[in-house]
Amino acid sequence: MNLKLYKLGKKLTKKKINNIYLFLNENIKGSVFSIFGLNYFLKLLQINYQYSFYITHKKKIVSYVAYINKKNEIIMKKKLFLLILKNFIIFLPILVINYKFFFKIHQPPQGYIQLIHLIIKLEKRNKKLKSHLHKKVEYLNKKVSYKKYKGIYAIYENKNIVASKYYKKNNYKIFKKNIFFTFVKKKI
Repeated sequence: MNLKLYKLGKKLTKKKINNIYLFLNENIKGSVFSIFGLNYFLKLLQINYQYSFYITHKKKIVSYVAYINKKNEIIMKKKLFLLILKNFIIFLPILVINYKFFFKIHQPPQGYIQLIHLIIKLEKRNKKLKSHLHKKVEYLNKKVSYKKYKGIYAIYENKNIVASKYYKKNNYKIFKKNIFFTFVKKKI
């Protein structure tokens, strides 16, 4: 199927990082990385590279999958808080416009790792290729959670119909919901 899975390493070329960052921003509008920029994304990768993967088809990125454990999430929140404090005047209007991010604050389920990015983007409607890609993602879920975590949990916007269908189809259970976001988990 020509699908290749890559785990991000400590050393990435600027071109590869830019390609991943652009892929992320093109496919998740209004993500925290599009708001706070490439430097914030680089800080996440420096801390969380061991839980970040991408999949290519014919040398083109078709999927980006990233997880974050509780320890790294706390570190990233501190870095984000410091970034906002240092640039408060610049980021205040951005925070006001994107107030819904405050509704993402949650208590993670005990013993689960968070799936922070799951992007699957295929140009052609090839069911066989799509099926293989979904199997790669399920493989990653099992590999990342194996022996360390009970399962995976994720957060998605309530208006994101594609994410809602994906998580329902893959047997994720809702454990919390608010006016903007749904929180789901799956035991692996």
